[in-house]
Amino acid sequence: MAAQPEFRVRVTLSENPRGLLFVAESISGENRQVTVLPWPSPPPVETKPRARIELQAVLQQLEPVLDLLLLDDQTLLCLTPIKVSTYRLNTGKWIFSGVATIPLARPPVRDPRGRLESDQTGFHVYLPGTTCNGALQTDVKLTCLPGNESWPINSRDPSLLARWVPDRNLLESDRLRGRFYTAASGLFAAADGRLQDRLGESVSGTEAFGSDLATIESTCGANPVILAAKSGDRADHDEIQAYEIAGGNAAPLSVPTPLAGPVTALWPAETSGQATLVSRNSKTGNYEASRLRVVCAE
Repeated sequence: MAAQPEFRVRVTLSENPRGLLFVAESISGENRQVTVLPWPSPPPVETKPRARIELQAVLQQLEPVLDLLLLDDQTLLCLTPIKVSTYRLNTGKWIFSGVATIPLARPPVRDPRGRLESDQTGFHVYLPGTTCNGALQTDVKLTCLPGNESWPINSRDPSLLARWVPDRNLLESDRLRGRFYTAASGLFAAADGRLQDRLGESVSGTEAFGSDLATIESTCGANPVILAAKSGDRADHDEIQAYEIAGGNAAPLSVPTPLAGPVTALWPAETSGQATLVSRNSKTGNYEASRLRVVCAE
């Protein structure tokens, strides 16, 4: 009886510009046949976001808002390029109650930025070229001097002190090489717009980030959580999104939250688990200051 020819089949998955291909090659003796069929790609695995961002509107005004500081449950400070205003809480709304003008050592820089911090001695104002110590008695009292004192930029690393670069809205630190826009949990928005770590290396998952970042305390992930501003679907509207930093990568923790305009300030708040966000409404031109927090999804 004649021996049957050997029959072999080799199956591979390939790919062309349209997608995956199923390739089957059958060989029997000197006969060879190849079959190529499109292979449907597996559907993407949908993972539900583990957190969501909650925004609470605080103030809106035509003058730029650089930062907010809650002194107590009833008293709020608002920093603008040339003054510190106080607000008192009345029936759930912040009502203007006083103002102190800042004697600037230098004219305000272009696209001004500033920071409010508090400690046991009172509060402190940090503007490029001017540093003030403040106290709230009947009115706001400010003592200001020319110069750029250092302040902690990251609550998770209070030893990381930063100061304004003279006549610029950029920051510098004795612990870092180069100037930067802001920093959060080991990430730095460099002056050239690149996002990098302490070693100057890029971090995967941060390609869409803007220059505004803030670390926020959250129980929704085991790793540091960062709030990042990014461009939205429209050129004049930004989004804010929470990310978890793990293994040198940034992974989304929440879906993007659309805003009514571009982000102009994003700082950690004095209250743990909160951040101060300021955006400029593209329709009204008002600066809208909010407090936000990251809430674990149900």
